[in-house]
Amino acid sequence: MKKRIALSVLLLLASTTAFAHAGHVHTYMGTVTMLHSSTQFMMKTTDGKDLTIDTTPKTSWLHADGHTATMSELAVGSRVVVKMNIDGKTAASVKMSAPEKK
Repeated sequence: MKKRIALSVLLLLASTTAFAHAGHVHTYMGTVTMLHSSTQFMMKTTDGKDLTIDTTPKTSWLHADGHTATMSELAVGSRVVVKMNIDGKTAASVKMSAPEKK
């Protein structure tokens, strides 16, 4: 009986985690560490993870003050907030600060 209850709980938890982020828009904050191409850059998130961000022509670019920006203004050292599309593969928007002065 105890094995059956434990198995039921395990299956319930496994099935809920599989659908936990379906359709959820992820937001990442961090610093740009590398520019790969005209549609891709790498960032280090605030929790220390390295992410490669893919952009599309539909990705919106903004400065932190809300003014329109372009990808060409993105530089290594820029602080960014990236909101991903629901598909989780491409960025819906990138909000950037001025690059850090060295």
